[in-house]
Order: sequence, then C-alpha cells, then structure tokens
Amino acid sequence: MQRSRIVVVAKALLLMLTILCCGVMTQYVSAQAQPVKTEKGLTVSPLRTEITIDPGTSQKGSLTVTNETDAQLTVRFNVEEFNVTNQQYDYAFTTGSDITKWVTYSADEVDLAVGESKKVGYIIGVPLTAEPGGRYISLFASTTIEQTMSGVASIQRIGSLLYVTLNGEVTRAGALVSLTSQLLVNDTSTWSAVVQNSGSTHYRSKYIVTTQNLFGALAAPEVQGSALILPGTVRLVQDELPVPRFPGIYKTSYIVGLGDSPVTSEMRLMVYAPVYVQIIVGALIIAAVTYVFIRLTRKSVR
Repeated sequence: MQRSRIVVVAKALLLMLTILCCGVMTQYVSAQAQPVKTEKGLTVSPLRTEITIDPGTSQKGSLTVTNETDAQLTVRFNVEEFNVTNQQYDYAFTTGSDITKWVTYSADEVDLAVGESKKVGYIIGVPLTAEPGGRYISLFASTTIEQTMSGVASIQRIGSLLYVTLNGEVTRAGALVSLTSQLLVNDTSTWSAVVQNSGSTHYRSKYIVTTQNLFGALAAPEVQGSALILPGTVRLVQDELPVPRFPGIYKTSYIVGLGDSPVTSEMRLMVYAPVYVQIIVGALIIAAVTYVFIRLTRKSVR
C-alpha cells in the first residue's frame, strides 16, 4: 500500500517537472517573430527633419519621392499639422491649420515612371508674429496604387515629418515619470521608462543602460539610444535590456537625459536565470521534495 502511494506521488512530481519544462520552453515559441512581407510602393525621404528657424524668415527644403511599383504613378503633395495622442506616440493629423500655410511646394504633383526618383522642393516661411517654441508639420506624398491581382485600387500616403523650433525663449523641461526594469530575466528582455516634456519645444532624451556584476565590472555590452519627446507630452520609451552571459545577480544602471533638466541616474537589481537554470532548479526542488517524502513515508511504515 505504501509502495503504491510512493509511486503515485513520484508520478505526480514527474508530471509537475514536465509541466514546468513545457511552460518555460513555450516562452521561446511565443517569442518567434513572424516574417514581414515587403510590398512595393511609393517611398519618401527623408522621413524626419529637424529645423531651427527665426520668426519672420524662411528656409528651403526638399523631398525625394521614388516609384518602386511596376506602373507609372502620379504623386500629389499636401501639408498637415500633427501631434501625438498617447504615451505610445500614435499620431493625429490636422488639416487647414494656420501652421500648414507656412509650407509651399515647388509643385503640387509629379509623375514618376517605373523606378524613377524626383526631388520636390518646398519653402517654409514663418510669420514674424509667431511665438517661439515647437511646431510639428507633416509633408504628405500620396498616390493611387492599383492591386492588379485583386483589381482593387488603394491610396498610399507617406509623410515626412518636420520638427520645427522657432528661435527665442524656448524651454526643454524634462522629467522621468517612471522606470520599469524586470527583476527576474531568463532571456532577451526589455526595459521601459515614461519621460515627460513640460517645456515649449521638443528635445532628444538620450539614454545609456549598462549591466554590471556586484563588483562593478561590466557584464554585457551597454545599450544606447534616444527618443524625441514633444512638448506637453509624456512618452513611453522602451529598449533592449543588456543581458549578461552567465547566470547570477547583477546591477543595471540607467542614465536618462531630460533636455534642459539634469540627467537622472537610477540603479536596479537583476537576477539572470536562463531557461536551463530554471529547469535545473525546478528539477532539484522536485527531487528534494520527493526524497523527503519518501524518507518520511519509510519512517511511518516502520
């Protein structure tokens, strides 16, 4: 009777170990990226331009449009003001605002042969009465593309974003609202921060993330990057977490730039336990519980 109980418990513990292994391994399956299908169409460059200009002056710029389809295209141009609607920086566009009248194209539309590229100029003229600060304009190029297989025509529209700063008394007041860093890491992971800009124009929040062992030695290549923060917004900034090579306990250092505000620095602990380590630890725990149970069962039989 006691032997049958031991067998049942051993099978149950073995099942628990199997579930643990399968649950951990599914993390790899869910992390696999789906292939991205590349479709031909209209392309525009540059996709982003930063301009600093004085009120009452003008400045020239240009767009390059390229036809990467198998048919001739007619490309039309228009201007819209843009802002963001949430921390993920989803864009919202506005037509007909006074700011859109600042931009004048050298041509309203152009024809592009297959594979052809053309440069289209524009002039941004700022009124003398414009107040200093940030203005945000999208230069749109659009065309009608026919899908020959389905016979359906769709309009493709691509924007080139202008980040304009009008000179004068401008501020770039940043703040780190929150920082999220995982304590237990078993594979490639990410960190995130919410960064605020309460100033009058945009700034680039540059960050450096390093992982060190408990003695202060660098344990993984540092991660560097930047995020553009618009005035009057908060932005969710995310990037890869520098993961060390060997399991253990580490310190992750975050240095985040905040425009005109002082750079902020924060430290977080990280326990790096790869999948194989979790499996081994789980197996050892289950083996230890099984051993203790069997010992106690044998004692009760005696």
